[in-house]
Amino acid sequence: MTRSIKIQTVVAALVAAFLFTASDASAQSAGSWVDIANGSAGAGGSANGMFQIVKSRSSSKNGGQFGHGFALGAGPNGIAISNSIGAGTGPLGAAHNMNLNIGHNGTHFSHGGVVSQGGNRRVISQGSTGVRNGQVFGGSSSTGFGNRTKAYSRSNTRQFGGGNGFFQSNGWRR
Repeated sequence: MTRSIKIQTVVAALVAAFLFTASDASAQSAGSWVDIANGSAGAGGSANGMFQIVKSRSSSKNGGQFGHGFALGAGPNGIAISNSIGAGTGPLGAAHNMNLNIGHNGTHFSHGGVVSQGGNRRVISQGSTGVRNGQVFGGSSSTGFGNRTKAYSRSNTRQFGGGNGFFQSNGWRR
């Protein structure tokens, strides 16, 4: 019991020291993707930052396909999250992606999705967000290859300027 407490204390002290000595150049980012085709599925993710979590899984069995990719990157400048999920069976395929970044210099939120039916019902949805040169960025894209496909993408990024409390926004785009 005493050894466990000592190890936890040492780990906590190292993490705290690492956080307080991080440079301002530290940046967080996260990206994820999902690709669902007739008979196959794939998913993945990537993250950067002092704290990172990346998880993905995909399966194709009994005529159905599923994929899920997740990434989280966090550091002293904020947190970035990306999540993609998709499924398909028979003539239908659907996928969605969401990205969120909250940082000192701004915020970003984007999402996109796709539904595809008939023919090659393959669907792909992907996106990423992060901080580059002190500026928040991100985006989402989705596409489908079926006979009837509907896809959308929306994005909103706000950059906080020069410490004067004002911000710039690119607004919602379709």
